[in-house]
Amino acid sequence: EKGEVVLTDTTLGSVHIQKGVVDPHFVVVKEALLQTIKAAAGDTWSEELNTAWELAYDGLAIEIKKAMS
Repeated sequence: EKGEVVLTDTTLGSVHIQKGVVDPHFVVVKEALLQTIKAAAGDTWSEELNTAWELAYDGLAIEIKKAMS
């Protein structure tokens, strides 16, 4: 509601650690996610949508990384 990502699943950090996720994985997943959404959105894709998805993903990644520490 406030434009913030709130991580309510506290196990996400430990699951990512358990699976061996490291920083470069977040970059690869972000690019794959953006490409997939762009392909699905087709003609409705815009820079505004791209920015919104990037911000949402970055916020989630930050919270997961915090939970991993």
